Amino acid sequence: MKGSIIAITLACLWLTGCNDRLALKPAFDTYLARVANVLDTAPPALTEPGPLPPLPPQRRLQLQQPRVSAGLLDTLKLGECRLLALVGEHNSPIGKSQSAGAVLLYHLRFQQGLQDCRTRQHDETLNAWLMALEQKKAPLLPGYHWNMMVAEPEIRATLTPRQRPVLSDHRGFQATFNAFTLFTTLRRQATGTPQPGVIDNTTFNDRLGGLYNNDYLGELYYSLHSAAHYLEQSLAFLARLAHVDCGPAGKADAKRLRNAMEHYYIKEIQARLSELDRHFVRLAPLLEQSLSPPPSRDEAMAEYVHWYASGLDSRIYTHYRRLTLDHARAWQKFLHRCNLSPG
Repeated sequence: MKGSIIAITLACLWLTGCNDRLALKPAFDTYLARVANVLDTAPPALTEPGPLPPLPPQRRLQLQQPRVSAGLLDTLKLGECRLLALVGEHNSPIGKSQSAGAVLLYHLRFQQGLQDCRTRQHDETLNAWLMALEQKKAPLLPGYHWNMMVAEPEIRATLTPRQRPVLSDHRGFQATFNAFTLFTTLRRQATGTPQPGVIDNTTFNDRLGGLYNNDYLGELYYSLHSAAHYLEQSLAFLARLAHVDCGPAGKADAKRLRNAMEHYYIKEIQARLSELDRHFVRLAPLLEQSLSPPPSRDEAMAEYVHWYASGLDSRIYTHYRRLTLDHARAWQKFLHRCNLSPG
């Protein structure tokens, strides 16, 4: 018997985190059951939300980058810029097996090295060569950033929608925010926007490491998606409020409905949704800026960008926001009709 209890407990923790997650369906079930009780009817049977659009496969998104090479004599010029060691490390067997993020950092460092060298040199011929090399490499940098966003395993896992809500303590948000802040900074550097210094490996690995086994973003997608789904079904049921008697005979029931809404929706559900809303608002511009696909990948990424990476115009957010407002208006209309103020 003791072994069965342990097994059940472990299964609960593994499947749902038990009470550790912001499971919205039970909260909506309770809320609608209380409203239905006052209306003397059966509450609606809420269905599970449908699947979310996935992140496209890496093979559809990754770019094949052209190689910018120089002859031996030209390469020796890099010695005057103290860049030969960096190039040698990149071209070594270990360097050739670097991750997409490390490749981006190398190219950003190399580009910064060329710029720094030009400020120190007074040789016009050398400076002209450095400028030409810089101009050849500059258009490739956004592609290296894009490859990092769609090829690094930790980033791909983070961008993948999940089928579970976020943890109740919102564990993982800050690490997600920190990582995408860095990715946005790297994107600006890759597109030539001046930034304070080049990100070092330690900072990059720390931020990327914060995404390891961190599904917060994918769970946030699901939480907003499921909230919208349950709100939509709730609104269909709340159409019954239009038939509630607001006269003297029905005043007591009208007040009980208001109390049910305030206790079970505002205090329980809305309080949970407010934190999710704030977190998406903070992440939205970072997602939009760091997940800007190159023209050749626009079509492959169109649905994902439309749903999650269009800032506050992302479908996952606009659909949720519209339904929260519609839900609020439904109750406001009822309270106004029954001449009730919020409790």
